[in-house]
Amino acid sequence: MAKWTRRDLTVAVRLLYDEAIKRGVDVIIIGRLTLSMRKQDAQWYVHGSRTSLQSSIGYMIAKKKHITKAVLVDKQVPTANYVSIKTARDLDKLARLTFPLVVKPTHGKRGNHVVVGVTSRIAVARIYQQFMPRIDADEGIFLLAEEMLSGHEYRILCVDYTFVAAAYRKPAHVVGDGRSSIQDLITAKNAQRGPDQAHPLTKLTIDGTAHDFLYVQGYTMTSVPDRGVEVRLQQMANLSTGGEPWNVTDQVCEENIALFEHIARVCDLNTVGIDVMCTSLSTPIREQPRAGVIEINASPGLVTHHFPVRGEPINAAGKIIDMVLTRLHLA
Repeated sequence: MAKWTRRDLTVAVRLLYDEAIKRGVDVIIIGRLTLSMRKQDAQWYVHGSRTSLQSSIGYMIAKKKHITKAVLVDKQVPTANYVSIKTARDLDKLARLTFPLVVKPTHGKRGNHVVVGVTSRIAVARIYQQFMPRIDADEGIFLLAEEMLSGHEYRILCVDYTFVAAAYRKPAHVVGDGRSSIQDLITAKNAQRGPDQAHPLTKLTIDGTAHDFLYVQGYTMTSVPDRGVEVRLQQMANLSTGGEPWNVTDQVCEENIALFEHIARVCDLNTVGIDVMCTSLSTPIREQPRAGVIEINASPGLVTHHFPVRGEPINAAGKIIDMVLTRLHLA
């Protein structure tokens, strides 16, 4: 069996590897996402951006989106109104919500199977019928339908229950030069990007959703947008489909910092990524209409903060390693 090397690691794990080495930690590579670390008599693991010090309950809260929602509501954190859809009868609950909606499975990541802008009960029923073979209510696998929040999408990082960074997640897009087609602009942009997590920026994904979104805006892949015109390719801001991060850490007001640290504690996660939709982070989210938390992530991506397209990088990996060393009395 081939031995794993640093080059095999994802970007986030490679960052953690390098920061640990800088701090005199002995590191063994177990797999592409997994490291074993030791310093003096203490030993721990890293998987993605999770460490052995992370709460298993917190991980469960983040992994199961319906549990996330229940905790956020119970702890009076602003989030969208929602209903659970486990059976066809649950479609009647949609009367409690205001369309348009977001419909998504309780398990999933990187925006997979998330449908945004659903405008009718019939459309939700169609999604339910397609997803029904995967539903296992006993295992907590079913659909959530929630009202759409408004504004921009941000990713917040807290480490050791303390606010560390905020990034605006810019949806995948190209900017016209007055000469090139949208396809050519995509090709040029993708030349600077990689296909997966092994690269700081991921290639723009051109799938059926992208074609549909272009059509709604009046474009096709052969359209030539005017110079300076921005053309969005995806409605959602996932970095895995070509979105890009902008560092906005210095724009976050004290009230929002307190809210994010509150979320980290009530969700029992000493390292957490918090996805937020709001107009601005510079004013309290609680005071903004249709603003709130979308979901949380127990293994947040670090590339967002280390490699922003705009703004200065933040050493998120170093913060995580320092937290572990401090808690193990090794700092």
